[in-house]
Amino acid sequence: MGNSAEKWIRDLVKPIEEDLMSGAAELALRAIIIFQTIMKEKKAEKPEVLRSYLTEAAKQLVGTQPAMAPVFHLSNSVLIAIKDCQSSDELIEKCQDTLDEFEKTLCASAARIADLAYDLIEPGSLVFAYSFSSTVVSALLNARSRGRYFRVACTESRPSLEGRKLASRLNSGGIEVIHTFDTAMGLILPACSVAFMGCDCMALPGVVNKVGSWMLAVGCRELKVPLYALSGTEKFVSEERLFEFEKHERPGSEVWEDAPREINVVNSQFDLVPFDLFSGLVTERGILQAADIKELISNYAVHDSLKLETASS
Repeated sequence: MGNSAEKWIRDLVKPIEEDLMSGAAELALRAIIIFQTIMKEKKAEKPEVLRSYLTEAAKQLVGTQPAMAPVFHLSNSVLIAIKDCQSSDELIEKCQDTLDEFEKTLCASAARIADLAYDLIEPGSLVFAYSFSSTVVSALLNARSRGRYFRVACTESRPSLEGRKLASRLNSGGIEVIHTFDTAMGLILPACSVAFMGCDCMALPGVVNKVGSWMLAVGCRELKVPLYALSGTEKFVSEERLFEFEKHERPGSEVWEDAPREINVVNSQFDLVPFDLFSGLVTERGILQAADIKELISNYAVHDSLKLETASS
């Protein structure tokens, strides 16, 4: 593949790379559009050429958002589905079927999780929600649409401020929101009956989510506020892939613009929350405990193009 082709794909992927506001499932849905765009624009190409475009897109998507398990699983499913296609028409058909099935699964998972979360929200209560998760938003809006009245407290989730996106989305759905800055979390949390957070990926060590999630989990433990992670099982990954989130270091200027040169500004976007800090993990398979996780993590096949260097060496 030539440099111009790689640049074209890089331009397609760039908005997802720069998106610090959306949750993992939301990014996966946007990645579907990228695969569809490539198929539409390159449908006249030979199958090996079209496959190379889709493979490059998959690699770039996973590389730009290494903490987002649904983006990885979507990309991996596409590459496995088209691996042995002999014609461009067959390749496009199998790729589109894979994209359709993945989108259907995501939507069905979110709906099931929303139904389970409904029973965790006490009428008239204050619910804490952290960062932005489309799964959490769906659950809260579902509960409100079913007539359950409650309020939601949330913080900004610096430095990207995606907590403001959460607050705005919930407010537009008729939910009363109390919003403040991150370090004021301890002032609001004691009044909450339950806390929800999303999940970007998970494995046996725990759940990876927006940095600050660990502090929320510790605060909930100390205050005896039940904390639940809302996540479909499409976010399970291998243990070694889980720690890919450590590569997601953003520019320090996002935290402190024009900081003195001598100061090293850390802008890590994710942290790891051990399962024992949760009251439960709300999935489409039910509300799981730490002991249930091991049985659900299977040895899924990984396309050669997406295998980690440590795993293939």
